[in-house]
Amino acid sequence: MIFRLLLPFFMTLSLFGAENAWYSKIDTKIEAGIYLPSSSGTISNIVGESNFKDDFGYSNTEATYLALNLLLDYDYVPNLNINYFNMQDNQSATLTKTLKVADGTFSSNVATVIDYQVFSAIIYQDLKLKGKMTSWFGKSFYSGDMEFDIGLNTKLIKWNYEVQDLSDTTKSPSWIHVSEFIPLPYIGMKYYLYNLIMYADASALAFSSAKSTSYQVGLDYRVVGGLYLSAAYMYEQFKVLEQQDTVDFKTAGYKFSFKYAF
Repeated sequence: MIFRLLLPFFMTLSLFGAENAWYSKIDTKIEAGIYLPSSSGTISNIVGESNFKDDFGYSNTEATYLALNLLLDYDYVPNLNINYFNMQDNQSATLTKTLKVADGTFSSNVATVIDYQVFSAIIYQDLKLKGKMTSWFGKSFYSGDMEFDIGLNTKLIKWNYEVQDLSDTTKSPSWIHVSEFIPLPYIGMKYYLYNLIMYADASALAFSSAKSTSYQVGLDYRVVGGLYLSAAYMYEQFKVLEQQDTVDFKTAGYKFSFKYAF
């Protein structure tokens, strides 16, 4: 929803920008793509531990990925990156042992559903280092530009999990609903060389009842004008205590997207 509201506004600014207007100091980049992760992790409680991959059959899936990056060319004003992905998956499995999830105990055929959403708003400052021309074996090359980022990643995690016993469909499904807001330190690095941008960033923090870790490493290639093709490897993990269950859920995989800079 937030992208539907913000994107028309910034697209309008790009069309009608004047050199001396206040928004001429705002560089906008939007991203839309697909995240192809493999899912893993566990649910632990006093009875035992169940595994998303080995017990419930989760492996590869896909998720929608959207992002909006605002670079603000004002003194002492940080930049803003907003990104969001939504993963939905379901599996059927025949259990080989008795498992407990939330208020239910399961020992035969089950159907499970995961709805996973992560919304991040990253506020950061950047430090740019300009490159220079160097000479190797009598030929001149540009060394490329570097950028170092540091800031705060405020992350909202919503994760819903339901388990239905297929041997008795009259029973209500058991479910775990996770909703966590976690502020994380953020660090990043970018390397610019002609039409290429190589980047890496990470966030991690642990509280007594919740923790989150995320990182990505990627490459952008400028095709024409402000249009970029992007490929990255992205990892997302959270661990949270919800009622009597400790959920440790991980996704890791490649992200392919288009980026457009106004």
